[in-house]
Amino acid sequence: MKNTNRRYVIGSGLLAASLLFAGCSAQYPSVEAGQTSGQKAEQAVSFAATKNTTRIQGEDAEDLSISTAQMIWPATKAGTKPNVVLLAPKESWQAQLVALDLVHHPSDGPLLVTEKGKVSQEVMDELMRLHPQGASDGTQVIAIGMDASVAEELSGHFKVKEIRGEKPEELAAAIDQYYAEASGSLPASVVVSTSEAPEYAVPAGNWISHMPEPLLYVTKGSVPQATADSLKKRNGKATIYLLGPESVIDRSVEKELQSYGKVVRIAGNDPVANAIAFAAYKDPQTGFGWGITTAGHGLVLADAKNVKEAIPVASFAHRGKHAPLLLTEREQAPKPLVDYLTTLKPLYKEEPTEGPYNHLYIVGDQTRVSAEQQGDLDHLIEIEAQNGQGHGGHSSGGDQGSQGAHPADHGTPAPLDNGSTDHSGH
Repeated sequence: MKNTNRRYVIGSGLLAASLLFAGCSAQYPSVEAGQTSGQKAEQAVSFAATKNTTRIQGEDAEDLSISTAQMIWPATKAGTKPNVVLLAPKESWQAQLVALDLVHHPSDGPLLVTEKGKVSQEVMDELMRLHPQGASDGTQVIAIGMDASVAEELSGHFKVKEIRGEKPEELAAAIDQYYAEASGSLPASVVVSTSEAPEYAVPAGNWISHMPEPLLYVTKGSVPQATADSLKKRNGKATIYLLGPESVIDRSVEKELQSYGKVVRIAGNDPVANAIAFAAYKDPQTGFGWGITTAGHGLVLADAKNVKEAIPVASFAHRGKHAPLLLTEREQAPKPLVDYLTTLKPLYKEEPTEGPYNHLYIVGDQTRVSAEQQGDLDHLIEIEAQNGQGHGGHSSGGDQGSQGAHPADHGTPAPLDNGSTDHSGH
């Protein structure tokens, strides 16, 4: 990975970012005139981790894919090695995104990103470290939308399978078919989203890494033939979850999709709201959807303007915390995100050891999500007392007086309705 000459302080004791939600800020003895303590802090330090957050380090999708693979698959023994590693071109976010359908089955492995026509030395080194065990047919690497030269390059070390498609929708359809052949069945439910606006489509990647549904592409005004052909295989019984508002997927497309089955649109008016809508949605009939409306979850957070870089990080939805993707702005969390995270705030009755706990994986360094925002969100998702007394006064007897209460406690959030139907296939 590239040497970025960044300085990191790891730990929860140094919250250099000002606590905007709390209305107070950490004080620094040498803040220059006109600077806030948060600005001074960000110049001095970037947090690799706080007690409730962890940054996934990397400058681009390739770096982030390697960081993710190393965190999830230590490859120290059989149980920590992947079966298959997926390889997709850094030039195509669409290819990367649909490739995630194979993270869970049959791969149980990461998505690595490199140039379409050549495997970088960093990615080759990571492939050798992971040394995938192979799927049932012996496949160790699946090259998705890559040049044929890449398969030739890798064939001396690994058994390689290629999946090709000239257009994004053709590649998506080919992956849908490959999954059906590998698993022995065609998932009845399908996610459909835009191949033109990654900020609206990318949240689907975490779900298809987590569960068996594929992702198929449409444009703003049409259903491509390859997508139509994939849907026809469901014999009119598909449940189609259409991700994105009418501003990016026209109502005429939704109407056309209805000829292939039931269509449910999940949408928000902007990328941040759209990602929240997808994370909170649950279909009680099919079990589709995260349905995350209460505390006790892992979450991935990415800068909406650089959302394409977050695609390989979706493996955290398959192993570890099984986390959906949320989007933010660089400097501080927009109000809809703050409101949503507030509904997820853990609250204990007697002791904080009761849990549950939330954890936030942040994509990239402070040039993507600021250190100040990281500190704010660490506090926002922190477990606190149900009675509003923060961490002060908790005891084994449950007596939670006001002594020592945190000055920035959040009140008890109102719970949201949450479907509870289990979803098969995990």
